[in-house]
Amino acid sequence: MYKQCQRYVSDPHTTLTILNDAFLKVFKNIALYRAEGGAFRAWLKTVVINTAIDYLRKKKNELSIIHIDAVQESGEDDFYIYYKWNHEQLVAHLLQLPPVTRMVVNLVAFDGYSHKEIATALNISETTSRWHLSEARKRLKQLLHLNDTKMSRP
Repeated sequence: MYKQCQRYVSDPHTTLTILNDAFLKVFKNIALYRAEGGAFRAWLKTVVINTAIDYLRKKKNELSIIHIDAVQESGEDDFYIYYKWNHEQLVAHLLQLPPVTRMVVNLVAFDGYSHKEIATALNISETTSRWHLSEARKRLKQLLHLNDTKMSRP
């Protein structure tokens, strides 16, 4: 669960704070867990993700959320990562993204949230959520290109 939190925030102390808050919620509400609703690990992961979202929502004044009215998404502009990064490399690349953009990428790519769910959780529009994902794709492409350039040098 530490690695789950680590994808949302860069500071290790903040990561531990979120993780501790999440486990506190789990321990306080363990009686609410019902096995019929799904695996314990999935429930725990949901609590951790929601705790990270809550923490970042409280810090919203420090984060820059870019609201836009329209996003043009091109299917050709999508990309796939062909590289095999270990967890530390992946986190290092994600941490180079702005906080809200990183959060949207985490929620979409790793946690399976829809743009509608993200919009509700972060109190932004679905269009803004899509823009952050598009922006992340652009920035990650640039990082991949820089890495390719560095790797190809003798």
